[in-house]
Formats: sequence, structure tokens, C-alpha cells
Amino acid sequence: MEFFIQDPVFESSYTIHEALIKACDEASYGGGAYAFVSVEGVKLFIEDASFRKLAHHGGFKLIVGVDDITSEKVLQNLKEINQQYGEKFEVLAFLHDTKGSLFHPKFSWFKKENGGIVVLGSGNLTGKGLRINREAFNYVEVDEQKLNEIENYWNDWLACNIKFLLPIDDEKVLEKARENAQRFSKVKRKVRTKQKTDIQQDVGDVDETLISQTYEDEDIGAWSFSEDDPVLVAEIPRSGNRWKQANFNKSSFINFFGAQPGVNGHHRILLRNVSESGQLASNIEVRPSVSVVSHNWRFELDAASGIPYPDEGRPIAIFVRVSIRTFLYNLLLPEDQYYIEVIRFLNNKNLNTNNMRREQTTVDELKTACPNLPLWSV
Repeated sequence: MEFFIQDPVFESSYTIHEALIKACDEASYGGGAYAFVSVEGVKLFIEDASFRKLAHHGGFKLIVGVDDITSEKVLQNLKEINQQYGEKFEVLAFLHDTKGSLFHPKFSWFKKENGGIVVLGSGNLTGKGLRINREAFNYVEVDEQKLNEIENYWNDWLACNIKFLLPIDDEKVLEKARENAQRFSKVKRKVRTKQKTDIQQDVGDVDETLISQTYEDEDIGAWSFSEDDPVLVAEIPRSGNRWKQANFNKSSFINFFGAQPGVNGHHRILLRNVSESGQLASNIEVRPSVSVVSHNWRFELDAASGIPYPDEGRPIAIFVRVSIRTFLYNLLLPEDQYYIEVIRFLNNKNLNTNNMRREQTTVDELKTACPNLPLWSV
């Protein structure tokens, strides 16, 4: 058994998201139950290539709770994925009528050739639960006998609760999800203005953990950052006609991005672009942490797709680390209006202009030097 603490500022942190992806590999089938599910949580786990392979070829039964957070949008998202993956991927909603009881599990189990894996802890299937929140969890490898016991126990529990397990497009389930959105829409507005007294007046004694994880659309709160969070300002080399695969030096690759050179494992680097207008991209770029034999330390940047490398000047990418291996970024070209601010910042650092300049700083320092960057609008 391995015990982990997921912590956005702990350098040795390992995330629930990465543990689940690791468990998918070489698994033949599995199952899991989660109290709260969000669109971003589905994106990170259910839509990952490793899970997709498992769902297609082996199978997975997912039970999602609808007591509080889960929205109609995420149920529709899961239905669409279910249709893509086929009948081996089954999703059911747990809609019960037990007063005073909350559906609150957070675990998955995976069958492998000679045993299996159980990943269980405090994190929900949301962006914050899988990557950002401070959570604790176990990654437990079990032998074949124990896995069979777990699977039988799981099946007994499903059979006992058969009347509460409904299709995710059942009208009663959808109605409950709509009630969730209505109930928490006021809470979300109150949280933004930090009027805690008004929150309690509107919805009673609301658990602040639930408030912080309530998203009708996506886990926007998972991408906020603090003044002392680390930032990397990096000039991007030409690299032929493939400069969207941005190269970095080994030090940045390891110490800033938290990648594992030479180890093509289960770490996942998350990138999310911020547009020139300060809007978050709808797409989250999920990059396996890899390096190649030629010692290129690189990540692909979607924001550079289809854009020719400038004839003069170098593109500059600015990365804000919001959690372990999780980053917001701006990509600036010489013609962009904020480019000159960043060039001045780099020039003031007296770095060697013959090399690709890479400067690690903080949000506070860069914001002082470059106050108009779109990143600060997030």
C-alpha cells in the first residue's frame, strides 16, 4: 500500500488523477463510485487515453452521486462519452431516498492479471478533487484473492441498492441535477462577493467544501493562483517547422514543470491557455511527462497550432504554476501588444540574448513588471 497527500505546493505531491491513470494501464476491467462529478473531472479521468483503452477493451462501471454537486451538463457529457465508448462502459446515477444520508464515496478498483489496484481517498471526480485540493489517498495493490473479494463485495453492494441505481438520462436523475444547479446558483454568487452570512441565510448550514466544488459548467476555481506562485518566462526556439512542440532546458523541465526525464510514466502535465482577452481556453491540454533519447525536453502548446514562427523576434510563453504539474499559460508573439512588456522584463534580468532566455519568477514580481498581461484577468 502506498499513501499519498495531494498538495498544490508540495514538491513530492502525487495527484489522484495520476494514480487513477496509472491504475488503468494493464487493467482488464474495473469500477468506481464518486459522490460529486464535474465536467473537468470527466475530462481528466474518463476521457484520458488510458481510461478510454480500458473502457473499450475491458469495461468499467461508474456510479455517480447526484445528492449535491453533479449537474445536468456533466450527466449529458457522460451520456455522450458512454455512446462513444460502447456498452462496456456503464454509468449509473445513485439516486436514493434515505433521509439524513449522503452518498459520499470516492474510490475506484481495477482488475489486473494477477490481482488488482484500489485507489481510494478524499478526492471527488472534479478538477479540484483530482488535481488541486489538498487530499489524501491510498494506492493499494492487492493479490488475486483479495481483488476477487473486493469485486464480490462490490457486486453485493450494487445488488442491495439496485432500486437506487438509475440511468443517467432518467428524468428523475435529471430533475435532481437541475435542483442542484438551482440550489447552488445563489451560493456561487454569494461566494464571489464573500458574503458568508448571506450564504447561510439562503441555503442554511452549507458545507464550505461543497460550495468550493460547485460548478454548473466547469471547475473554473481550479485555475486560480496566488501572488507567490511560481512563473516561468521562456523564449521558444524555432525547432524547424514544429515549434508548437516547445523545447525547454532540463532544469526547467524538472524543477519547474515537475516532469520526469527519461521516464515515460504516468505523470500528467496539464496546460490551459489564456487568450489575449483574458479568457480561459475551453480545452485542457493533457501532456504525458516524457523526454526523448535526443534529450529534448518539450511540451506541445496548442496555442501555437497553425502559426508560423516569426521572422524577427522569438515567441515567449509565460507559465503560471497553479498546482503540481498544472499550468496556465500565455503565448506572446512579437506583434502582440503585451510582448514589449515581457521583453523589457527579460532585458532587465541581463540574460544572455544568444541563448533562449528562461527566467523563473513569481506572479507578484511579473505582475509588477508587466501589469497588463491577460493572465491577470483569470
